[in-house]
Amino acid sequence: MKRLTILTLAAAGLIAAPALAQQTRTVTIDTPRYEGTRTAERDRAEGTQTRETDVTRKSDGATASRDFSRQRTEDGVTRDRTGTDFQGRTATSHYERERTAHGWQASGERVQRDGDVLTYQGQARVGEHRVVKREAVARNGQPIAARRVVRPRR
Repeated sequence: MKRLTILTLAAAGLIAAPALAQQTRTVTIDTPRYEGTRTAERDRAEGTQTRETDVTRKSDGATASRDFSRQRTEDGVTRDRTGTDFQGRTATSHYERERTAHGWQASGERVQRDGDVLTYQGQARVGEHRVVKREAVARNGQPIAARRVVRPRR
């Protein structure tokens, strides 16, 4: 009986190790109009994910790129994105969400290709009988959207 238990635990350890390992995948893009690469990397043990894409237009050699990174922790998540188009215009965004004792708080900012800045603020409060979520979005400091949602707790 001990032998069977030890073999079962050993097999489980060998199976679980690759599932938690870092995974990297690279894809080559080669079409009649574009060429480039996309690399994605995920590390489940660390809670990280990254993607990098670089593409070149064959007709004139113009390049475009996109980068994404996410970090998960016990208390929340952080995401960053950057994208540059074939004309050289760049857009970036940053988002953070943190768990609190009674819900979460989030904030984010996106700088668009035309220079406009969008900001996001959100929070949720989880009570005994309901959840109250508030979100607000502003463009260049001027509020453009806001909402408050109250729903029963499931």
